[in-house]
Amino acid sequence: MSSADGPVVFDPSDFGAIPTSRSLRQWMRTTRRRHADRSFWQIFEDVYLVLFTLAMVGATAGNVVRHLNSNAAQCASWTCGELTHWMPWILVPLLLAITLRMLLAVGPVSASRASGFWLLATPVNRAGLLRPAYRLVVGSVAVIGFLVAAIIWALLGRRFVDVLEGAVLISALLVCAVIATVWAQQTARRSRWTLRVADLLLAAAVVPTLVLALQPDPTKGAQVANVVLTIGDVQDNNLGGPSGLQLFVTFAVAVVVCVGLTTVTSRTLDRLGRSSVIAGGELLAGLAGAASSLDISMLGDVIAGRHWRLKGRVRSRRGMGSRGGAIVQREFFRILRWPRRLVIAGALLVVPYAVAGAGFDVLVPIAAAFAGFIAVRPMLDGLRTVCRSTGLARAMGMDLRDLRVVMAVVPGLFAVLWAGLAFPAIGSLSATFAVAGGVISGAVRQASARPPTYAGPLVASPMGAIPPGLFSQPARGFDLLILCLAPVLLNLPPLWVVAIPAFVLTVMFSVRPKTD
Repeated sequence: MSSADGPVVFDPSDFGAIPTSRSLRQWMRTTRRRHADRSFWQIFEDVYLVLFTLAMVGATAGNVVRHLNSNAAQCASWTCGELTHWMPWILVPLLLAITLRMLLAVGPVSASRASGFWLLATPVNRAGLLRPAYRLVVGSVAVIGFLVAAIIWALLGRRFVDVLEGAVLISALLVCAVIATVWAQQTARRSRWTLRVADLLLAAAVVPTLVLALQPDPTKGAQVANVVLTIGDVQDNNLGGPSGLQLFVTFAVAVVVCVGLTTVTSRTLDRLGRSSVIAGGELLAGLAGAASSLDISMLGDVIAGRHWRLKGRVRSRRGMGSRGGAIVQREFFRILRWPRRLVIAGALLVVPYAVAGAGFDVLVPIAAAFAGFIAVRPMLDGLRTVCRSTGLARAMGMDLRDLRVVMAVVPGLFAVLWAGLAFPAIGSLSATFAVAGGVISGAVRQASARPPTYAGPLVASPMGAIPPGLFSQPARGFDLLILCLAPVLLNLPPLWVVAIPAFVLTVMFSVRPKTD
C-alpha cells in the first residue's frame, strides 16, 4: 500500500510557514496600491469635496439644533416637563433595540464572498483577518451613537455638560450592544435569544410612552418654572467645575470599559462561522446595489431574502378555495410566518401616542401615517414579487390589476386595524380614515411600482451622471401618502378629509400597474 492511498495530512514543510494575518493584510494592501489608477491629487479632490460638504451640513445642522435647544429649554408648560422626564426612558431602550436588530441583520462582522473563499477557508488566523472589520463596526456605532444621543439630548433642552454626559453613556451602551451581537453571531441559538431581548426592549419603550400619552394634564394650561439651562448659557457650562469633573470621570470609565470589552471579544472572532460572516458581506453588497438604484423596496427585499435563506425551510400548510380566495389565504399564512414583523408593527403604535403625549397634536396624523406605512409595507412582499415577475403573474391566471386588489386585502385589513388602534391618539374618525387610506395606497403603490428605468438622457450631478428615472423612485408611495393626508394638514372639512383618500384608493386600484 503506497503512501498516496492514505489520508492527506497537512505538512507546513511542504508549503512553507503559514503567514500571519498582519503580513497577509500588508501584502493585500501593497498589491492594491500597485494596481491603483488614480493619483493622490485626484483622491484628495474627492475627499476635500466630501469633507467640505460635511462641514457645511454640520454647521447648518448644529445651528438648527442649538436654536431648538434654546426653544425647548424656555418651554415652561407641564407637557414639556413630562416630556423631558420620560423621553430618556423611551429613547434608550429604543436605540438599543434598533442597534441590536440592525447589527444582527448584517452580522455584525462580515466579509465578502471572495474573502470567505480565499482567506477564511485557509489555516490563517481567522480572528486576525476579521479584526479590522470588527473594529470598524465598533468605531462606527460609537461615533453614530454619540452624535444621535447628543442631538436628542440637545433637542430636549439640556445643558451642554448634560448633553456630553448623556452622549458618552449612550455611546458606551451601544458599544456594549455591538459586543453582545458579536457574541450572539457565534451560534444561531444566541442570535435568537438576542433578538428576543431586542423585542423586550421595544416593549420596554412602549410602557413609558403609554404613560406619557395617557396621563391627564393637571395644570390645565398653567405654567410652571423651568430651570433647564441651554447650550448657549456659557457661564453655566464651565467644564472646569464639578460638572466637568463628573463628565471627565464618566468619559474615562466608559472608555476603559468599552476598550476592555472590545479587546476581550476580539480574541473570540475565530469562533465566528464562515457562513454567517459571508452572509453579512452578501447582504451589504445587496444593500449597496439597492441604494445605488435608489430603490427603497429593494432594501427590504435584500433583508427578507437573507432571512429566508438562513431559515432554510418552513412548515407547509394545505390551502383552501380557488383563485382570489386561495391567494388571500396564502398571503395571510405568509405574513404569519414572520411574526417578528407583527411585533415591530405593534411597537410602531408608540409613535402617534408619543407625539400626542408630547403635545404636538397637529403632527399626530402625519406621524401615525408614516409609522403605519413602515408597519404595513413589509407585508406586501408577495405583491412586489408578482409585479416584478411577468411569468409568475401569468402562472396565477389573473390580470395584474385583479392580483393587486386580491393581494392587498390582508395588508389592507391590517392597516385598518392599526389605524383603529391609533385612533385614541389621532382623535378624529375622518383623520383616522385618511391615515388608513394613505397607508394602504402608499404601500401598495410602492410595492407594485415597476423597476427603475435607465432610459433617456443622463442628468449631470455632483455624484456623476444619473438617469432621470431614478429620481422618482424614492418618492413612489410617499406621494400618495402625502396626498391623502393633505386635507388633514390643511384643516379642511371632514367631508374632504374622507373624500380625497377614497378617490385616491379608487383610482389606484382601478388602474393596471405597469410592468415595463
